[in-house]
Amino acid sequence: MHVNRRRFLSLSKRPLEGPWPAFCRRVQRALEAPLTDEQETHGYYCARVVLQNLGDLPSLRQLCQEYDVAMVLEGTATAATVIGRSCLIVSAGSRLHGTEALGEHACLALPGTAVAHMQALGYEQFSHVPSELTLAQWLAMPQWHDCRPGCTANSGLERVHALFADGQTAVLGGFGVNDESPLRLPALQRLIPALFEQLSDPDIARCTQMPRWPLAYRLDALKPRLGDINLAQLFLGHGGTLIWCQELVIRRMRNNAIVTDAVLSDADRDFAVGVHHHIEGNIKALFDPGGLFVYPDELLPGSTGS
Repeated sequence: MHVNRRRFLSLSKRPLEGPWPAFCRRVQRALEAPLTDEQETHGYYCARVVLQNLGDLPSLRQLCQEYDVAMVLEGTATAATVIGRSCLIVSAGSRLHGTEALGEHACLALPGTAVAHMQALGYEQFSHVPSELTLAQWLAMPQWHDCRPGCTANSGLERVHALFADGQTAVLGGFGVNDESPLRLPALQRLIPALFEQLSDPDIARCTQMPRWPLAYRLDALKPRLGDINLAQLFLGHGGTLIWCQELVIRRMRNNAIVTDAVLSDADRDFAVGVHHHIEGNIKALFDPGGLFVYPDELLPGSTGS
């Protein structure tokens, strides 16, 4: 049968691909991993993918940014809680599980390492934490960390290798008079001075005097009662809203000194309700001005500290 040239060209064209199918296709290609596309809800979409290689994170981050898709750590938020955009829920695969001893008293751990593994190694600070959680989830969820201001050192967290929303990476940890190396990292040259400026806010000063830290972000790690200033501990309980955790260095704590049940007075609670939005908004804007990650008000109950 004869087909004219115009008809031939029209037959050879592929149907136009929408943004969401294009995003899903490119994620699967970049990660070489299956992607589960869930049902559309109110014009927004959700998919799930298992991350097996930290080297795939830059591509995943870039695609989420390009298509305005929220990059969600599994267990912290869902399609029902994310507001006004589609989301990709990312879980850690089996290749992101494991630890490497750093002497007798600490280890380097991958983010998908199960809490059960840390418990088996004798890290007592995990004795109250559900064994099925991953270390990335433990880091993100505030209910498993010492709630008292200035007591973040009880977590044993020493360093976090972080991927930032803009694609830069840095290892964050101890910071003081004798260790100013973080200031030489481009990702942190603006962030660190801004964080210490936040610490001088009178509202923050009042929060540090409460029996329980009332905010989503642990600025009190920069004003410790125990141990030294540690930038990694800023992210205890951050809900996956500020960074993506790639690796952790954790010190073995022989005793679990973590307190999680301190209670605020009515006056302190009312005060915190009045100030937490602007304080948390300022910090979120420092780390993730474009909203690549979720926001504190999009987290599941129990995944936020405020």
